[in-house]
Amino acid sequence: LPQAGATRLIAHCGETIYKHVTYNMMKLYYIFLILISVNCNSQTTNEFNPNLDDCMSKQDLIELEKAVKYFEKQLIKMYNPKNINEAYFSHLEDFYNGNFDEERFNFFMDKGALGILENLKNSKTFDKIWISLSTAVSELKDENGEPILNDPDNKKVIIINKYGDYQKCVKAATRNSAIIDYINFEINNPGFSIHLSARNLHQRLRAKDFDNDLIKLVITLGFYYEYIFWTNKQFVE
Repeated sequence: LPQAGATRLIAHCGETIYKHVTYNMMKLYYIFLILISVNCNSQTTNEFNPNLDDCMSKQDLIELEKAVKYFEKQLIKMYNPKNINEAYFSHLEDFYNGNFDEERFNFFMDKGALGILENLKNSKTFDKIWISLSTAVSELKDENGEPILNDPDNKKVIIINKYGDYQKCVKAATRNSAIIDYINFEINNPGFSIHLSARNLHQRLRAKDFDNDLIKLVITLGFYYEYIFWTNKQFVE
């Protein structure tokens, strides 16, 4: 009987220990699942963050993220870079050097990118970013106060809209002087060569600067989609 009692006691203790260990393992398992969920949600939220949430609408940011992600896919095809920052930097260099062979010509005639531009126009995000060069020039006066002659081809070119939310938001969200100077220069010098702007940015930015999503966005819009608009007549009114 003492032996039987000891056996039952051992069995009871074993069962208790098993339940305790199982319970703790389940707790750890659920904690693990929660941590994974939080981490995944955090990554999704922070995947693209140009820090414009307080300035542009949620729909604007959705469309802008699509524009940046599509451009990055094209950059990877074009440059096969070690990292995406390197590709942005190479793109700026090729842009100001005028390296436009057949491959790069197709790069700016891409149908998917045209679709992105169309979405930007339909969502009204486009108007918060750009105006036609024709509209910008129509507001200028010469030294005698007379309107400046407006070339009909100016309708084919878009520049940053000095009245738009985009330029205000960018300047409020960054301390990067190269980006701020670029925005101001394009606004105040409509029609001036964007190739020179690309050269200036290439000289002043470093590849590590493209860790910042806002800088990626500015380069994407100014040195990809602006040029695509100019090379494709379907967007000219």
